[in-house]
Amino acid sequence: MRARDNKMATFLGRLRRDRRGNTLAIMAAAMIPLIAMIGSGIDMTRAYMAQNRFRQACDAGSLAGRRLLSGLTVTQNVRDEATKYFTFNFPQGQFQSAAYTLAMSIPAPGTLRIASETTIPTTLMKIFGFDTLPITTTCSATQDFVNTDIMLVFDLSGSMNCAPGGAGDCGGTEQTGSKIGALRSAALSLYDTLEPAQNQLYDNNLRLRYGFVNYNSTVNVGRILYEKNPDWLVQSWQYQSRTPDWVDATPYFNGKSACNSAYTFDAQASQANPTYTGVMGGWWLTSNRCRVIVQSQSNSDGYTYERQTVDVRPYLASNLKATNTQTPAPIWQITGTNDPYDDKPYEFKSVWNGCIEERKTNSTLINGGTSTTAPADAYDLDVDLLPYNDDTRWRPMWNDITYNPDWTWGWPYYLPRQPATYCPTEARRLQNYYNNRAGFAAYVSGLVARGGTYHDLGMTWGARFISPTGLFKPSTPETNDVNDPDNPTKIRGFSVKKYMIFMTDGDMAPTSTAYSAYGMEYLDGRVMGSPSADNNALTARHLQRFRMACNAAKAKGIDVWVIAFATNLTTDMQNCASKPEQAAGLSTNAALIAKFQEIGSKIGSLRLSQ
Repeated sequence: MRARDNKMATFLGRLRRDRRGNTLAIMAAAMIPLIAMIGSGIDMTRAYMAQNRFRQACDAGSLAGRRLLSGLTVTQNVRDEATKYFTFNFPQGQFQSAAYTLAMSIPAPGTLRIASETTIPTTLMKIFGFDTLPITTTCSATQDFVNTDIMLVFDLSGSMNCAPGGAGDCGGTEQTGSKIGALRSAALSLYDTLEPAQNQLYDNNLRLRYGFVNYNSTVNVGRILYEKNPDWLVQSWQYQSRTPDWVDATPYFNGKSACNSAYTFDAQASQANPTYTGVMGGWWLTSNRCRVIVQSQSNSDGYTYERQTVDVRPYLASNLKATNTQTPAPIWQITGTNDPYDDKPYEFKSVWNGCIEERKTNSTLINGGTSTTAPADAYDLDVDLLPYNDDTRWRPMWNDITYNPDWTWGWPYYLPRQPATYCPTEARRLQNYYNNRAGFAAYVSGLVARGGTYHDLGMTWGARFISPTGLFKPSTPETNDVNDPDNPTKIRGFSVKKYMIFMTDGDMAPTSTAYSAYGMEYLDGRVMGSPSADNNALTARHLQRFRMACNAAKAKGIDVWVIAFATNLTTDMQNCASKPEQAAGLSTNAALIAKFQEIGSKIGSLRLSQ
């Protein structure tokens, strides 16, 4: 018995001490949790990668869709754009994912929200009954608006009356489907796109403002300058004019229409005597005779032409009062006891329309070269300089008393004729159009196209109107007054972003014989340095001025967009924009409207929000 027990003890002892095969048993026992742990690691890693890519796709989609968002409705365009960017970053079936859909909504004005979910299949986790793993995402993109100033600079030359593809100025008549009609619609589409943001700003005691500068061969800013500071305009100024005298020219004109039109190129005058029509040059009298003005003094040709100095200051107040309800005083008048060809007294009165001649420039250093920085004494290109003498003040542009002595009509009179002169629609300072779409629409519906194209004037005055450190500089750079009419850099601690949308439908086109903001170039020589009729050289100099004006605007922190509508997008126009993608050449009315909507959707800073 004892021998048997000893034998058993020896066997059990050996078995206890023998560890061979233990690993197999342990591995067999640990296999199940080990497989679960490895499988979950592999599947969770795949799920994490898929989840991360899914969220990135959501961010890309929401940002892309928000750029096209306007109003409180997720339109099909917004949905398509967001879906395109989402699926580009996470294609259907990536990581063997199940089909997914995108739920889009607008939880707050200016915010696009996207939510989506899908699943990816597992590998080893299937052994334990986990066939799929869920991945989900929710993201939002919002427009981070701050106080916003938008200056709209519009080329209102005569070609805007034409439909895209038309040439010239279409005879001064606005065609059906005209470019200026498309511009009006595009401006309203910008307002509509930004209206939710404007409302949001107003609700937070902040603001969004619009201003307008319309240009052709001059700008209509005289009333605004005078109301801001009367001393910004000269006391007197010299004009290419002549000593007036009356001559009966009835034999040389076929009736009233010919008499008036022959000497009336761009009437911006008020006639004191309602029995007379037309402006200085040709008048059709009640006695059915045509009277014209020639010279009372003689030279070798029998007539004298001279620069005349006109004392303009006494007339500015009555011409430029804000109410416009009083009878304007004349800037220049001729009166007589009676008419030599009629039995009634005669009198002529002219009222300034508000267009200006520019202040002194530098014609030596601005010679059509490559420099893009204006000389210090080129006061016409200085955005911020406040006037302090007659070189730095602006001058009223008066076409009624300006004549070109070299243009003649018919023997024996060799009559002087008025040069072509075009005054655009009056500019408008930055102002708040909150809840005033009708007022915005009324202004743009009144835009009238006429005249030539001086891009440098438009760019310079657009910058002047929006600059926070120039003509409309506030008393302090920061204010808590949301109704401050000037241009502070901060309102209630929030910065003011500044944008300029510059739109033209043609190339630079100055003309030496027209009366522009620089006088009559072939007589005055302000841009060329001496009287000249070389239009090619004149164009080169104005293009250099345009480049200087663009750089000056961008140096003020203005975000510049440039649109070439139904014309070539030149290198100068492209370089004028703050970024290459902010310059566009468009050929159709629909494209112009769409571009203004796009700009509106991009104004401000897009950001992702939770």
